[in-house]
Amino acid sequence: MPGIYAITVSGSFSAAHRLPGHPGPCAAMHGHNFAVTLHLVATSLKDGMVADFLTVRAALDAAFARLDHACLNDIPELSPPTAEVIAAWIFGEVRPRLEDGRVRLSRVTVEESKGLVASYTEDA
Repeated sequence: MPGIYAITVSGSFSAAHRLPGHPGPCAAMHGHNFAVTLHLVATSLKDGMVADFLTVRAALDAAFARLDHACLNDIPELSPPTAEVIAAWIFGEVRPRLEDGRVRLSRVTVEESKGLVASYTEDA
């Protein structure tokens, strides 16, 4: 069985949100420094790499352009603006920019606060 190569590229953005109807303090407007990690895999390398880190980082930064210093409740696609929904949205935003038939985006993780992490994947 052939091996699988994997890389991760991480970044962060700052944003505010509230979770209407939440029984705790998250119902009120508050902010986070969200940490996001993209996980990419490939069964072969091109020029010795799964993907160029700078290309992957540019795709992540393009997604952050809409999120950084925003009120996430104002972005209709992020309703409700939970870490899980944010992870799925980022997956959908960066996937077309990164996948090429050889490279596959396998997972996006979003850390809302230290140790509180949600992931989205489309693995079977």
